[in-house]
Amino acid sequence: MLSTAFREGVRAAVPVWIAFIPSSFALGMAAKSYGLRWEEIVLMSAFVYAGPAQYAVVEPLAAGRPALQILIATILMNLRFLPMSAAMAPYFRRVKRTRLLWASHFISASSFVIPYIRFQGEARGGAASDDSAKKSEANLDFFLGIGTTACCVWVAGTALGYWAALKVPAGYEEGLRFILPAYFASVIAMDLRDWLAGIVCITAFVTAVPAALWNQDWGWMIAAIAVATIGWRIDEWRRKD
Repeated sequence: MLSTAFREGVRAAVPVWIAFIPSSFALGMAAKSYGLRWEEIVLMSAFVYAGPAQYAVVEPLAAGRPALQILIATILMNLRFLPMSAAMAPYFRRVKRTRLLWASHFISASSFVIPYIRFQGEARGGAASDDSAKKSEANLDFFLGIGTTACCVWVAGTALGYWAALKVPAGYEEGLRFILPAYFASVIAMDLRDWLAGIVCITAFVTAVPAALWNQDWGWMIAAIAVATIGWRIDEWRRKD
């Protein structure tokens, strides 16, 4: 029987589902445009479950690019999970390691924010002193209520997006090929705010073509990383001023 905390997590996950539907749908369409098979992108969504990383490697996978390029892109995208996991870990202190290992698959930006805000609110309300195993298990159940259902929505949305792409006239996919480098740079520079984030996205989009002509394998990634790094430096300079 599902615990009360898990059911509360499921209810809290509804906004995450709404956010995941269009992005996973677009991922399925992008995968189809690059020639990946339905089962490949669906299994990737199930076992990788990291939208930015999946977007970043769709084109390299389809083009048979070097495995090192795909590995670097995935690592860069998923480094953000380290601080998220470290921030959440204290609230699961009494949970068995094996259960935590399984639950770690479901962490994402969305499944991190909602539980973390809840746990922080409980800590400010005086619940921080409750360090019992029961409280830790309830915290994890709440997290899993969000994470597992959001993962299911992500996988289903990817599958439906691929199916929808089969119904779209040929030619639409050419536009998607230039969106992915901009998305890659935007995620790397995701801490940027206001107009600077928009400039990073647009610049990465524009430089995708000459970068790909310069180096078909590595050009788009080098350009995206360079644009994001320059954006970071500009943002730091602005904050110092």
